[in-house]
Amino acid sequence: MPLSPLKTLLVIPCLRERARLPLFLPGLLEALRTADAAVDLMVVDDGSGVEEQAWLASYIRELQASWPNLLPPLLNPANSGKGGAVYDGWNQATPEHAHVGFVDADGAIPPEETVRLCLLAERTPTRAIYAVRTGTDDTIVQRHPTRALAGRFFRCLVQLLFRFPVVETQCGCKILPLAAWKACAPALTERRFCFDVDLTWHLLHSGATIRAVPVHWSEIAGGQLRASSVLAMVFSLIRLRRRLGPWQRKGTSD
Repeated sequence: MPLSPLKTLLVIPCLRERARLPLFLPGLLEALRTADAAVDLMVVDDGSGVEEQAWLASYIRELQASWPNLLPPLLNPANSGKGGAVYDGWNQATPEHAHVGFVDADGAIPPEETVRLCLLAERTPTRAIYAVRTGTDDTIVQRHPTRALAGRFFRCLVQLLFRFPVVETQCGCKILPLAAWKACAPALTERRFCFDVDLTWHLLHSGATIRAVPVHWSEIAGGQLRASSVLAMVFSLIRLRRRLGPWQRKGTSD
């Protein structure tokens, strides 16, 4: 018998997402099935509390009756940050998973775009795939002007401090070869706002290649980011730069 194709383990990190997750998850599951994508989906709750987690567990059980590729949720008892939730999910990967990835629960990246990135990862198994919000390649990015300005400032600061050959690190969908993740995992220390920057530095430093893929993206109300969070992200970036030093080219990116 032919071997089953290796899968992607796609994680959705959640923190009190009862309002937004049901607007995104069923559509993503249906899009994955329509595309016949070899993807297992796992929701990881990052310490949202007993009541919220009870709802999530019940909601996932209902969906599993129709979508067997939806795995039981991982319910963390305490909040460890978005990066911590993503990494806890990736640690559940099995030998049948060739890739690990995550997508934000808010649905800012449409299901079809997420599936497109998953299929692209299957076709380029040695590269990490980063969604980016550039508005190029006929993609549309819709964002409140204030948030767009804050995002542009953060991207410029990341570029100034690290000079990555990647146009953006913070967009909410990434898919990596499992081997690349395992090579970096022991060195990763950032679990909250800047985990993407920490991850990018170590991927590139290990010689991994990153392909930036423009996606459609629309801002969805209800996010956890506040003005104080932006300031915390800036200080986290500076601490990361002091600890890691400049990125030096050992791999390539395109």
